[in-house]
Amino acid sequence: MKIVFFGVGAVCSVIARLLYDLSKKSSNDEIKFLFVVRDIKKAKSHFFKNTEVLNNSEFLEIKNFEEIFTNYNSYTKYLEKSTIFINTSIPDYNLSIMKLALAFKTNYADLASDIYNDNVISSLQFEQQSLNEEFEKNSLFALINLGISPGITNFLIGERIYSLSNLPYETKVSKIEINLLEEIQSKQLIFSWSPKVAIEEISYSPLFFKKNKLKKIEPFSKSKTYKFPYFKNFVELYPVFQEEIISLKQSFKDIENIKMFVGGNEIELMKNLYQLNLLSNKYCYGYKDSEISINSIIKDVIPKMKSPQIIEDYIKNKTIKYAEFCAIADIYLEISYPQNSKKIKNVESIGISFNKYTNLIKTNYSGSTYISYPTGIGAGILIFYTLLNQIFNDIKGVLVTEKLPSILGPVTNDIIKRELSSYKINLINSIK
Repeated sequence: MKIVFFGVGAVCSVIARLLYDLSKKSSNDEIKFLFVVRDIKKAKSHFFKNTEVLNNSEFLEIKNFEEIFTNYNSYTKYLEKSTIFINTSIPDYNLSIMKLALAFKTNYADLASDIYNDNVISSLQFEQQSLNEEFEKNSLFALINLGISPGITNFLIGERIYSLSNLPYETKVSKIEINLLEEIQSKQLIFSWSPKVAIEEISYSPLFFKKNKLKKIEPFSKSKTYKFPYFKNFVELYPVFQEEIISLKQSFKDIENIKMFVGGNEIELMKNLYQLNLLSNKYCYGYKDSEISINSIIKDVIPKMKSPQIIEDYIKNKTIKYAEFCAIADIYLEISYPQNSKKIKNVESIGISFNKYTNLIKTNYSGSTYISYPTGIGAGILIFYTLLNQIFNDIKGVLVTEKLPSILGPVTNDIIKRELSSYKINLINSIK
């Protein structure tokens, strides 16, 4: 098994370690890694706890990724006979890496899509899906929008909706609301994911579906109070636009209402910046270069993500006291029994919670953030078990993760959930 990563960062190192662990446990195949990076020294720093991964790895340093996309024949000796190409860099490279995967007849996976543009919103199609036919023709798969949310959350929603079709009575899903918690308690400001990405995501006007119509509101103009399992306090949540909105509507067209919320102290910081107009795109005309905006200045001066070694030190010296990530999907059901004309309504809550963050210091995943760890674990598990089942289940085409449960089947679905639990990610399933 040969895994090729494009870009190395906090999530990539988690995926690589997890794939190494699972391959040793579940497969007789020797696993090898190739990391395509701009800076080898910086890339290797993400594996400071993973000498086993480094011993099975090769690094290809390319200052400009466009070079490998346009002159890929020059890199055949590196890329040939690969099992999968994984984009752990930015979504801008999705299509280029997918075309590279097709050229080398290999599978593909990524972590996110570029959804903040009019073409995606008007078509409700991810750009990766334009290559679906080519991947199907070559009997290859492309898993898109992997991670924990999107990713595992979609997987759990898909599994539940898939199971509803087997019930002896009619069940309608009227609404899905996904609720995210991003909470970190620390002595200083620490970002768990790219501040630039966070600013772009949180300052984009939230979109949601209401009665099958796409609606838009101003950021932080609405909120709701929510209680997450395992978390002691009520949390104020705000609407947000992420891949799940498009993906779920695309997969389950009959669901009329789909909305997403996020909260926690990292989000409260972003809210304060937004409401102080510090995320504004207005130009600062007092500057010599009048094209500079307040937003661009904030992105430039705001503290960057810390290195894995610094993150580990923060946990050791208790700068980081506690952190928790939680993703809960509330599925609103209307049940019609054959002998009863009255519809019964209830809400099923499914999702995950990761609240053992500081315990990672004892593992090979020390140095991960409380976001990158569950994201990498979720993505890695889905990649591994899709590869393991590819031949038997004829898995091909561009796939969103809510489609996987019906393809993989109940046995593999249960294995995936057990693997999540073994990595300290709690599964949540309750009826309200």
